[in-house]
Amino acid sequence: MNPLPRRAGEESLPSSWPHDLSHEPTLKIGEVTSHLRQEFPFLAASKIRYFESQGLIDPYRTESNQRIFSLADVERLRFILVEQRDRYVPLPQIKEMLAQLDSGRATQEHPGKLRALSSEPDVRPTPGIRIRKEELAALTGTALSEIEQLVDAGMIIPDARGRLTAHAVDIVRYSKMLGEAGMDLRSLRQVKNSAHAHAANVASHLATERARNTPLAKERVVNESAELATMLTNLYRALLTENIDVQLR
Repeated sequence: MNPLPRRAGEESLPSSWPHDLSHEPTLKIGEVTSHLRQEFPFLAASKIRYFESQGLIDPYRTESNQRIFSLADVERLRFILVEQRDRYVPLPQIKEMLAQLDSGRATQEHPGKLRALSSEPDVRPTPGIRIRKEELAALTGTALSEIEQLVDAGMIIPDARGRLTAHAVDIVRYSKMLGEAGMDLRSLRQVKNSAHAHAANVASHLATERARNTPLAKERVVNESAELATMLTNLYRALLTENIDVQLR
């Protein structure tokens, strides 16, 4: 597709980050999703349109109001998606991070300045260790009273010594994000119950291998359970996305 002319006043150095990539609008929205699909397999055009509605990206619009994106737009989208997926940063904070990148107040090569904007520390305890509620609150930037609410709701379950697994960090972060989005604890408990049922199915499926009780068998159980968990997660995500899409049509 041939490059389209810039909007009036865009002949100078582009003001939006990334500054070192082409800002020429050449890509339709379907081509953008294709560019990013390998890294983000569940990315939909509707999500890109939502980012635009939140002021995170500003694609070119043709006379017929069709969105046309540049390579810089694609990289900007990648940045947004990585911050969401890997660091749990909410969109308002990502918007401010992009504003810092746009203005040159921060650079992607010096992420410390950007991370300081996030109330969600990019820190996780070592898998397998146990942490106390106070540590969990500090790691997630969540009030201890909110941690107690999640414990009371059965979202996270302390052991006999009052300690929680390392996975509690992600459970609290996602529960907090969903709560801020308007989901109540009853809805979150349904997800918890579903996860518990699937975990029981995985354990049952691996029961024979677990009964061998040898170092090799233990290693196989660990690897196979991780693979099954990934497949179940991807299946659930695909089913959820499809059902939401069907219901919103």
